[in-house]
Amino acid sequence: EITSEGARYISEAIQSITTLQKLDISRNKISDDGAAAISDGLKTNNLLQELDMSYNEITSEGARYISEGIQSNSTLQKLHISHNKISDDGAAAISDGLKTNNSLQELDMSSNEITSEGAQYISEAIQSNSTLQKLHISHNKISDDGAAAISDGLKTNNSLQE
Repeated sequence: EITSEGARYISEAIQSITTLQKLDISRNKISDDGAAAISDGLKTNNLLQELDMSYNEITSEGARYISEGIQSNSTLQKLHISHNKISDDGAAAISDGLKTNNSLQELDMSSNEITSEGAQYISEAIQSNSTLQKLHISHNKISDDGAAAISDGLKTNNSLQE
């Protein structure tokens, strides 16, 4: 299994490789430090289109790093961060990234620890994001209040398709 140390090596590679379009590092143990390293790679990579970091023990701290990466990256189209330990603070961070990102088309945040509070942040992000087409937030801890917030966001979003 790849840990945060391995993620640093991968980050160095994605900063210099000019052909990599898809990276799947799911089902490892990169944790928050690894997410920080991968985020550093995203900041300078201008080719990667798909990144899967599902099942990696990433918490909200790691989500903050990922958010920094997607704010700087203009080519990433698919980001999968499902089955981690991302809570409302992480949802807020990712939502901040979505507000300025203009390339991400698919975001999978399913099976994390997001509640209705996090759903409110996501709602705010989808109101201003015009490129996201697919949003997966199933298997979280979102109640009816969170569903209402997401509904409000969907009413003004013109890009989401599923």
